[in-house]
Amino acid sequence: MQSYRRTGRLPLERRLTLTGRAAEHRPIMPDTFLPSLLTELDPLATPFETRHDVDLLLHDLNPAAEVPNATAAERTAHRASLVARRGGKGRAALVVDSTPIARAFLMQRLQALGYDAHGADTGEQALAMIEQQTFALVFLELVLTPKNGIDGLTLCQVIKQKSDHRDGVAPAVIVTTGQRGSSDKVRGSLAGCDAYLTKPLIEEEFLNALREVDPMFK
Repeated sequence: MQSYRRTGRLPLERRLTLTGRAAEHRPIMPDTFLPSLLTELDPLATPFETRHDVDLLLHDLNPAAEVPNATAAERTAHRASLVARRGGKGRAALVVDSTPIARAFLMQRLQALGYDAHGADTGEQALAMIEQQTFALVFLELVLTPKNGIDGLTLCQVIKQKSDHRDGVAPAVIVTTGQRGSSDKVRGSLAGCDAYLTKPLIEEEFLNALREVDPMFK
């Protein structure tokens, strides 16, 4: 601790231990959590905007032995291949949430799992996007703005009852909401949702839901 009093910074091994303990928290933390922790422990730490950036940094610190002198273009291609081998395998997922932070956080999490994540803040925007593109998954919040617009339950019903999806199959719908009542879950089920998750999302429940609704996710 003498070095800490002298420099104001914890020893590296202590900082790594604390960071590792923070990563063991079961609730999925927003991507601002780890960067803020790192910068608190080390004022000179470089801030990262997403978990994906952290993943890539860790990969760069331990490059593949067969390409020790890889160029920047080769590294980019290798990173893309790593994402393609993850569970999402580049399939499109749509996140419908009127809260920008919640929407961005879930999109980043899906991107880290290999999905091609897109976002919509209203039910109307989501339907317009579904008309233009095929989505394997749709994550939606039940409470959407504006209040006189399409809410999450109505959106789920429209998606599931739509007969002219671009690939002929309706996407899996996963509700991610702060509505915890048993009646809300029943209404979600009646609307046709494939899974119902409450916020804050729990990592294990989130991954289990993906495995249940996406046969290609591993």
